[in-house]
Amino acid sequence: MDYDLIQNLGCAIDNVYNNISEKPDRRTTSKLVSEKLVIEYQTIVTIAKDSDFKYQMDMIKSESKQMIDSRLKSIKECFKESANRALKTKKESDYDKVETLTVSPYSPIRTYKYSFCVNYGIS
Repeated sequence: MDYDLIQNLGCAIDNVYNNISEKPDRRTTSKLVSEKLVIEYQTIVTIAKDSDFKYQMDMIKSESKQMIDSRLKSIKECFKESANRALKTKKESDYDKVETLTVSPYSPIRTYKYSFCVNYGIS
């Protein structure tokens, strides 16, 4: 990677100063890891014990894909403004994970942390 690409991409993925207003319980973060752009979505979800867990997770996964696509679009727009050229990305891999935050067997509501991560190759 050349210096100009790293500098312009670093400004575009800045999570502090160029932060997009998002819902307080849902967040996307982006970073460069070994010449790959990594965008991660995280949220805290509360689901009733008796409800359909699979349906809820499908809805959250759909929302996470939309938010990551929106974040990638804003990164590309910011990169184009600063570098005067388009940023080309190619999706290489993605994964998600669910962590249980509440462990009480007596609670009717379960709280989970959901993360969805996408790795993009940069050219």
